[in-house]
Amino acid sequence: MAKKVYISVYDKTDIVDYACVLQEKFDYEIVSSGGTLEYLCKNGVMAFDIADLEAEEKFGKKDFVENFVSQNFDMVIINFCSATQAASETDDVERFADSINLFDYSILRAAAKCFKDTICVTSVDDFYSSINVNYNDRQKLALKAFQYLADYDSDIAEKIGEYAGDSKRRQINITKLCQLKYGSNPHQRASLYTSSKMVDYKSLGQKDLTYNDILNITTAAYVICEFYDVNAVAVVKNNLPCGVALGRSIYEAYTKAFDCDPFAAFNGTVAFSQRVNFEVAKHLNSMSAQVVVAPYFDEDALALLKSNPELRIVRIVTDLKNFKNILAEKMTVTPFGTLVESINKSELDKDLFKVVTKTKPTTEQLEDAIFAWKIVKFARTNAVVIAKDFKTVAVIQGQTGLINATEMAMDVACENSKGAILAADEFIPSAECINAAAQGRISMIIQPGGGNKYREVVETADKYGIAMVVTGIRNLKF
Repeated sequence: MAKKVYISVYDKTDIVDYACVLQEKFDYEIVSSGGTLEYLCKNGVMAFDIADLEAEEKFGKKDFVENFVSQNFDMVIINFCSATQAASETDDVERFADSINLFDYSILRAAAKCFKDTICVTSVDDFYSSINVNYNDRQKLALKAFQYLADYDSDIAEKIGEYAGDSKRRQINITKLCQLKYGSNPHQRASLYTSSKMVDYKSLGQKDLTYNDILNITTAAYVICEFYDVNAVAVVKNNLPCGVALGRSIYEAYTKAFDCDPFAAFNGTVAFSQRVNFEVAKHLNSMSAQVVVAPYFDEDALALLKSNPELRIVRIVTDLKNFKNILAEKMTVTPFGTLVESINKSELDKDLFKVVTKTKPTTEQLEDAIFAWKIVKFARTNAVVIAKDFKTVAVIQGQTGLINATEMAMDVACENSKGAILAADEFIPSAECINAAAQGRISMIIQPGGGNKYREVVETADKYGIAMVVTGIRNLKF
């Protein structure tokens, strides 16, 4: 008796070729249904309709589906249209419900339950490895099938909840991608799992990315995606932005960013918004960067970087313009519950700035202010960024108060604070911050505005002739 395989797939990648292999080389009889049956026949695959199979009058028995599948099929190949895709095509919950494929769902679940009799395949990755499998292989394929069904169920439940306006229950389905060497410290275990949405990237270096590397490249990529259309470079260390700059060329941007905090650049993460050339790669190799991130690398630059066995090289394939839209939410698991918040995608429009001082900013000052504001958004609260000529000269973050952060920023910037811009991630709490800025000869301040001493802050800025713009947007980051 010929072996039978039931094929019903939404993703038809390579299905014709695989069906031909099963039919011609392994003597499988192809059974199918609906659109897949039509597709196979149209592409020259001889297939029979599942409706033609006899059910042996077992309707009504609780084990009917299991018996039907195990007695008729040696293999099933099934995948569905995702709930997300189906939901994107209609605003009507009933039409969405009609798209749920309960028939094939039942067959796949029965095959997974009866895995010793029926091989179940849900992914094109398992096509050829599912031939001539042993008991353990069958079990692993069944596990994949049950996980696939669980994800399908979860997605449906989440989408039905969205239609119903009920967001009380969240579905989280993640798959382990790899075991990491360790976590933040060598005594902590760590793994990398899939996210609901992920950027497309490639690790090109000889060394694998670590837990801390992934955190660093995430922050670095978020910073440079703010400047996706110009030459921008960001240096990140310990998941903190340490130096950011723009330039007329990528090399100029790089040297300016490196100059912001040369010590942070050593064993740090350096991210580029544009193609890395040989000139940049040569300098990178001389200063012991740990990770280099960019959308493109020139061939000679990549060859040089790869010659460094200690360097991790990451190419972000996803367009940087779309990077910040990949994730909609951030989740933090705590012993008190799981926190969920939307990603900070705040944007500035210089035409909507509110100038609150008598001294008005120049166009050049406003451009530097926007630059500094985009950096302070990714610095850890309380944060102050001093910038001039599209280059950070001080990034102070993680302080317990803004007054302390401002005074430290003046100390770090030294003479470079003259005529520079000060950006704060939250409202300036008192005139003490303005006094410190005045001592450093800051020319303009950009801040959210507000606070109990807001009037005093503005009056002090007027006293020193410092221009001040308020945005109404806080950018706290914990």
